[in-house]
Amino acid sequence: MKNNVEMSCDYEINGFTMAIIPFEMEGNLYTKVLEEEGEIYVSLPPIKIIEDSCNFYGSSFEGRKQGTKGISGYTHKPPIVIDPMNDIFFFPTASPSNDNCIWISLHYAYEYKHSPTGNTKVMFPNNIMVEFPISKTSYEAQVHRTSLFRAKLQQRVNRKRSNLNRSLVANPGLMYRVRTRKDLQS
Repeated sequence: MKNNVEMSCDYEINGFTMAIIPFEMEGNLYTKVLEEEGEIYVSLPPIKIIEDSCNFYGSSFEGRKQGTKGISGYTHKPPIVIDPMNDIFFFPTASPSNDNCIWISLHYAYEYKHSPTGNTKVMFPNNIMVEFPISKTSYEAQVHRTSLFRAKLQQRVNRKRSNLNRSLVANPGLMYRVRTRKDLQS
């Protein structure tokens, strides 16, 4: 890594974010963000980008972790939903408190293979292949856990939505009607 890399001072995870990767330079921890259109270097550690992105989308990182625990029971290397409205789910490759933890978007996580070094190679849609320091078995487990968490969250939301719709159909009196003064006088 060259020392003359242009750094951004902040970053919010979005639908084009594929991975959040830590790197060290001159004794400081920074982040390389992989997006569909290229790389962005950020002068923050990955966990700070995760925390800031959770806050940007209306929750705290701790709140997202508690939500994951409440829905799925996962407490070790928990996947998190960064933005439920835009279906942005990420999973860590190590403990989130570990400086070497990489975060990968579930949306981009599906093409991967074992590397002879014992790591996992991930092929992203932009034809960039990146080798991550996680075994294929652990990687598959994280993809599975994140997919299951996503499905459980969506089931929960859909069930609530369905119950609300049924109650409105079954009880039309629950719907609000705006009355004008003319309606009140008659």
